[in-house]
Amino acid sequence: MTNAILLTAILAACAVLIWILWQQQEVQADKTKEQEDARIPPLLRGINFLLSDEPDRALKELVHVAKLQTETAEVYLALGDMFRNKGEFGRAVRIHQNLLARPDLPQHLHMQAQVALAVDFQAGGLLGRALQQYGRVLDLQPGHIHALESSLRIREQGREWELAEELLQRLDRVRGTTSNLHHAYLLTEMARQKLVRKDEDGALAMVQQAIEKAPACAAAHLLLAEIDLKRGDVDAAVNSMRQLHAAAPYYLPLLVPVLLAHPKAYDSHGQAFLAQCWKDKHDELLAIAWIRALHGARGIEAAQQLKQSIAFEPRTLSACLHMKALLGEEDSLTRASRQWQSAQKNYSCVECGAKFVDMRWQCPQCHEWGSMRPIKEKEIA
Repeated sequence: MTNAILLTAILAACAVLIWILWQQQEVQADKTKEQEDARIPPLLRGINFLLSDEPDRALKELVHVAKLQTETAEVYLALGDMFRNKGEFGRAVRIHQNLLARPDLPQHLHMQAQVALAVDFQAGGLLGRALQQYGRVLDLQPGHIHALESSLRIREQGREWELAEELLQRLDRVRGTTSNLHHAYLLTEMARQKLVRKDEDGALAMVQQAIEKAPACAAAHLLLAEIDLKRGDVDAAVNSMRQLHAAAPYYLPLLVPVLLAHPKAYDSHGQAFLAQCWKDKHDELLAIAWIRALHGARGIEAAQQLKQSIAFEPRTLSACLHMKALLGEEDSLTRASRQWQSAQKNYSCVECGAKFVDMRWQCPQCHEWGSMRPIKEKEIA
């Protein structure tokens, strides 16, 4: 009898305990549901504003969502990206720094926030801090491709070619690629720096290494010709010019001012080389560059004589305007042609289509090397 009473009491106590726990669960579920319900309207409104291309109103709604449930790190990451895209880099930085200060942040979100903070600094022009932050990312994940690529871009932007070369080597190892042409352009820039410092032997060795890496690197052939001319080795310079002609004939106009900077070499070999190139293919851009460079180096009479000797007749509107700006009589049309000439975009990137007035070996927009080409116009009928 006693055992039966004890068993009944235990069962009753268990029932009461289960009922209490159930009630607590219901209350907690109701609270969670209330929180979720409170988050839904602003979240939906924020998404709707984003879809309607109203980022300012979307920001206000998403901030409200984040305040209601601060553990929603994904919302904060999205907010940081939106602030950055709006140019509010300080806010983006603070959001991502606050995220990183949270000890309960999941590992994958911690990495996302580390990268996002580096992107904030880079987009805001704080390149030194961006490099430091990308360095932290690489300490955590040495093969992080975005961090390596972004660090490479910053080093290239700062003309820190040796450090850029090291980063490119790391990228090649991670991606399993061989970016020979990219390496060649970086080596060429290193050689150019050595030449500025009057280290001709070092520059020569470096540019030869670049050509071995990628024989199609036009910048290396052009710089090699310049080094040969500075060293007084005209025969070697002519050979370098021929290699440039074979690798990338559309860059020959860039060779003209290099030749004219060495008058003796130009008179003895350079003029004949350019004349042969013109004879092989009547490249209008080569003729314009030649006449313009000679005009700057030896005056209008020399430029006029050259135009006559090669029998150059402009076949495009831009060529006509170039000749008017260089050789025309001083009148309003000539002045207008000169103004047009100074602003005319002469090169475009074959990768992204960006256009520029001056030649760049690396496209400032898409960062590709060797992608710039002279813009050619249709001939006048």
